Formats: sequence, structure tokens, C-alpha cells
Amino acid sequence: MIQGRVIGEVWATKKLAHLKNQKLVLVAQRGENGFSGRVIVAMDRLDAKNGDEVVVSFGSGARNVFVPGSRTILVDAAISQIIDRRPVI
Repeated sequence: MIQGRVIGEVWATKKLAHLKNQKLVLVAQRGENGFSGRVIVAMDRLDAKNGDEVVVSFGSGARNVFVPGSRTILVDAAISQIIDRRPVI
């Protein structure tokens, strides 16, 4: 898992059938001193917006975001959490 910020969305004129209706976003990975420069394409079922801080899961953790315990879904990276940074009053 990594922490990062959504910086954009991937648009395509043609997609594979199993990717239809799936939102793909660009996530800039957070490093120790800001952002590391690494950008990841992740599937988003949580409807993250530009600028949202998120946690991205990889491998089986990404598949579990879609269908827990599945071994048939082909997902390499998926947003598993949106981090809420609003101050507590």
C-alpha cells in the first residue's frame, strides 16, 4: 500500500469489456519530503476527486477492493481508502 494524491483521471476512447464503467485515476505517490515523482494508474470505486489524499492497494489487496477473496478479477492497483484531513472541532 502507498499513500498519495489523485492528480487526474485516465480517459480512453476504447476499453476492454471488463474495464467498461470502471474509473481509472492517476495517483502521485507521497514520499518522505512531499511527493516522490512516481505516478500510478489505479482503479477507483470510491469516487475520489482531484486533490483527494488516498491509499492505494496492490495485488490481492486491490482485488479485494472489488470482490473480497476473488482470484479471477484482474486488478493491479485500486484505491482502498480516501483520507479525510478535515480538522476535528
